[in-house]
Amino acid sequence: MVKFGQQLFFSRNWDLVKKKLAMMVEQKAWSSVWVPDHLRGLPPFAIDAFLSPWTMLAAFAELAPTMTFGVAVTDGIRLHPAILAQNAVSLNHQTGGKFILGIGAGEKMNLSAYGFSIKRAVSRMRECIEVMKLLWSKTGPVDHKGRFFHLERAVLEPKPLNHSQVPVWIAGNGPRTRRLTAELADGWFPFPALPRQYKEGKADIHRHMKRFGRNLSTLTGGFWGRVFINDDPAKISQYLGRLRGQLALEPGLLQELGYWRDSYKQIYREQGLDPQKLSLLTYDAADVARIDISKLLPIVADIPEQTLKSITLAGTTEEVTQKLEAFIQGGVEHFCLEVINGVSQRNAPFTYWDVSRILAEGIIPLLK
Repeated sequence: MVKFGQQLFFSRNWDLVKKKLAMMVEQKAWSSVWVPDHLRGLPPFAIDAFLSPWTMLAAFAELAPTMTFGVAVTDGIRLHPAILAQNAVSLNHQTGGKFILGIGAGEKMNLSAYGFSIKRAVSRMRECIEVMKLLWSKTGPVDHKGRFFHLERAVLEPKPLNHSQVPVWIAGNGPRTRRLTAELADGWFPFPALPRQYKEGKADIHRHMKRFGRNLSTLTGGFWGRVFINDDPAKISQYLGRLRGQLALEPGLLQELGYWRDSYKQIYREQGLDPQKLSLLTYDAADVARIDISKLLPIVADIPEQTLKSITLAGTTEEVTQKLEAFIQGGVEHFCLEVINGVSQRNAPFTYWDVSRILAEGIIPLLK
């Protein structure tokens, strides 16, 4: 059965977070609750208001004991793997074994402003996961001499409940992260724009899993995505218009959609950007401040709204239902949805509260 969870992204107000959680519990359709591990927001739509996921999830475990909980996602850079492993095993105990550790290679917005390097991020993530699994599984002192981390007679007690590992879900859809997922992870947690991207990526992971001798059923196909529901075409157009600026900073997706010309390379280079390396994970607010976004907007100005809509979970109730169904057909088993409709009544009749209810009462029962 397909499972559905929500990511409670904006956490400036703890009382509001608790209210959202209480509503999810009451609606019963939701299986999991997720929070991000952010210091900064994702430019150009930055929201810089994040409480610690570790303290929030510990409180959630007491407030909603029937739920599964996850972090979506942390990285192996800002915390030493021993500390990250301890946080994870603590939540494993506090939730009765219902905690999932989502991890990615790292995002520049959470790193550069605080003095952390994003270099060799995937290799660092690999070693971080290996060290955590070693600490969770080995009885007695642990020695490890790696490229990034060194342990000498290190211990971590207690172990995860039921003598098991804490489930690790890897975020990312690059070739290296897919191979790493196939080798070490319990779940895959990408942010794909299109169902076919998801299907192709999961098939690639399965091919690698067979080479590693792993049982395909041991991997959960997760999905993270933003949802915006409204029946007013003008409101949908307004939302899609904001996405054009973001899409201009995703040349890889432009190529995937067939809206790419070689002449665009020079436009990016004039702004000090390498279109072959540029992604939402490789720039931060300081980078955005240094470039003239208006010079990039003509690249995406002529992309039809229907195309923009095709790469988002935005639209009417019926349209969003169809898009979620397409991802299920592509292999998604566990959704983590971030509802971005605003909480204020000025967004009525499609406030956050309305859309959460629409999902829980109208969409999820159809898809389960």
